[in-house]
Amino acid sequence: MTEVISKVIPILLLIGFGYYLQVKKIADKHTMAMVKKAVINIALPAVLFITFKNMDLRLEYFFISVTVFCMLILFYFVGSALNMVKAMHHTVLPFLTTGYSFGLLAIPLFGAVYGIENLGIISIFGVAHELFIWFVYLTLLKGKLGGQRFTMEIVRKFFESPIILSILIGLFFNLTGWNRFFGSNFLLIGVERTLSYMAATATPVILIVIGYGLHLEHSYMKISYKLLVIRLFVTLTVGYLVKLAIIDPIIGTPGELFNIAYFTFLIMPPPFSLAIFVGEYSTEENMIISNNTTVISTVASIVIFLAATFVA
Repeated sequence: MTEVISKVIPILLLIGFGYYLQVKKIADKHTMAMVKKAVINIALPAVLFITFKNMDLRLEYFFISVTVFCMLILFYFVGSALNMVKAMHHTVLPFLTTGYSFGLLAIPLFGAVYGIENLGIISIFGVAHELFIWFVYLTLLKGKLGGQRFTMEIVRKFFESPIILSILIGLFFNLTGWNRFFGSNFLLIGVERTLSYMAATATPVILIVIGYGLHLEHSYMKISYKLLVIRLFVTLTVGYLVKLAIIDPIIGTPGELFNIAYFTFLIMPPPFSLAIFVGEYSTEENMIISNNTTVISTVASIVIFLAATFVA
């Protein structure tokens, strides 16, 4: 219990420090946006490269990734079906029942408590998630809200994304067996140490950025809470049905860390970029509601994750 508490305290303090920076106006939005951009483009790719380079790849992981990809699509259609119910209807509901802040919250939270060395377990879901976000989620969002169609620009941006590149390059070194050279060549040892230094900054900086972004418009709280409840109902209910029916038979007997990683994945908030895209293709009110729901979901995710950590 004391070990768990010692791992939880830094998470709370870092998020609290980020919120303190916002309240006291020590840092402005532009500065924090630049810091967030640096983390996404440098620190987080370093984490993912090391993780995918070193992780133990198994054939069943491929089938799990395919299953998770299909599950995320299923979440969207379940959200669309619920959106037909008058009491639940809202323009952005289908986009709030699927997609996660995987890199910006799942990775730092899981890594902070269970160790960077165990990130490979939760990263199994990461490849499927990134493919879904880039090729399905954004296409549906732009199509439904902005009337845009799928373009090759999406494909180009996908392969230019530092996060995607880091995963692909890490997988390349892993599958070819060239990852062993990082332990025998003094130049590559230096490169890996540099990447490790950058990776070490990812979790604390991301948590500070998250704390800074905890801002709510109180006039839209009621609808935001309702949308959050619907999201959690869809992701947890459908998610565990999929796990019991498909994922567990594939993996055999899931270990405790796999079960924790899967639960962590399912409770994460919507993508932090959702409000930005909604603001670009829909109304300001929908943007505020999307942001409110994401912020509330972020707080709820952290609370649920920490509570589950104490119970586990």
